[in-house]
Amino acid sequence: MPNTLARPAGPANAASGTSTVLTVTSSHTYTIRNIRYVNNTAAAITVKFGIGGVTDALLIIPAISIPAGGMLNHDCFIVMTTGETLQINTTATGGTVTVSALDQS
Repeated sequence: MPNTLARPAGPANAASGTSTVLTVTSSHTYTIRNIRYVNNTAAAITVKFGIGGVTDALLIIPAISIPAGGMLNHDCFIVMTTGETLQINTTATGGTVTVSALDQS
């Protein structure tokens, strides 16, 4: 099974509210290694990330306020398999999210 560095999501604008950043495609396993969120606005934005939703029980990054012009750079080791989703919830539009992973398909 080959291991390939990949950017399965982004850079992409994250809309206000909850949206899906990444859906793992058929026959793939991703090991998420980094999640980056850049706040391109002039005001703070609160963000949180979860697998399969953004309720407290599903969070991998709890609600955190990113200052204007700031960023969240989260190094991690999170395995996701076919059909699983990485979701984001933001308080405003204007941030960019990028996900880097090891594709183990």
